[in-house]
Amino acid sequence: MRDYELVLVVSPEGGEEGFPATVERVHNFITGRGGAINNVDAWGRRRLAYQINRYSEGYYNITHFAIDPQEVRVLEGSLDLADDILRHLIVRLDELPVPVEAAPVQAEATAAPDGAAAPLQAEATAAPDEAAPPAQAEATAAPDEAAPPAHAEAVPVPADTAPAQAEAAQE
Repeated sequence: MRDYELVLVVSPEGGEEGFPATVERVHNFITGRGGAINNVDAWGRRRLAYQINRYSEGYYNITHFAIDPQEVRVLEGSLDLADDILRHLIVRLDELPVPVEAAPVQAEATAAPDGAAAPLQAEATAAPDEAAPPAQAEATAAPDEAAPPAHAEAVPVPADTAPAQAEAAQE
């Protein structure tokens, strides 16, 4: 058996009474096929990002469960045929990306006896994908170098308008 996550968007047509009945029907289907429900998180009624079957709201439910992989196809087929389920998504939990948390920098371990090397070591332990702020990037450039802004692009000026623009600039 593998662990899965099921996200359901249930039609608001059944109201507050129909939503738990639909979720219970899906849970009974899973347990009837030899699966086990691990966690249920009912979000309730939420606004949809876009209309689905002319509905602008739906009831959201997230269920973590374990079941044999062959039974997932049967479950998806059943969810596809259910009229009261607007959308569903089943994902294997071992395929979900694990959020990476930055390790806290320990000042005691990186502090030098004279205290001068500690800031450099703390900066070296920072995440490598963090970009330097623009102020630091500009401060490292030579003062006589004038770099164009990142958003500026060279725009060609037609030859017949160049004299008119020069006259307008002189006035």
